[in-house]
Amino acid sequence: MKRTFLYSLLLAVVMMTAVSQPASAQVRFGIRGGLTLGKLKFDRDVINSDNRVGWSGGVLLDLNMPVLGIGLEASALYTHRNNRLTDNERVFKRDYIDIPVYVRYRLSLPKVGHVFAPMVFTGPDFSILFSENGPVNYKNKKTYLSWDVGLGADLFNRIRLTGTYGIGISRAMDYIDSEYHGDKIEGKDRFWTLSAAVLF
Repeated sequence: MKRTFLYSLLLAVVMMTAVSQPASAQVRFGIRGGLTLGKLKFDRDVINSDNRVGWSGGVLLDLNMPVLGIGLEASALYTHRNNRLTDNERVFKRDYIDIPVYVRYRLSLPKVGHVFAPMVFTGPDFSILFSENGPVNYKNKKTYLSWDVGLGADLFNRIRLTGTYGIGISRAMDYIDSEYHGDKIEGKDRFWTLSAAVLF
């Protein structure tokens, strides 16, 4: 997992470097905040989790190619996730440093593009565990990888509203208990994120 995580992070850095080379690229910075709604998806039906609200906030780097409509966006976010198991009401609180890196296509609409510009985006989301609070028989992974897809829009070329769905690729935690003969039950994150950003 560590090797996959490092390779994916290296690929993201290479992508950012490649797109930032053309002189016509617009580079902007911003701040972002939002709400997350997520649950843990376990690989066995003996454990279930319900949707719980969390939050995220941080900074972003935006690279945009005006003519092509293609761009890249990378963020560094502090993300708080809440999860609750439906069988025994146990609650998890996890804090992460999230680094999502997106390839984006923004549609330039005639006459109204400077006011409203819709977009689609996708890319990897790298999560590094910062702190945790939960039952001891659940072991959170220090790092894990998700893949995000989303829709959004730029308003007045300054405010960015987005909705994102994240699918855990690698597991976020393992459950180990003698009841299941020491076998690991793997949990992966599934989450929605609604966020707003201001670009400078």
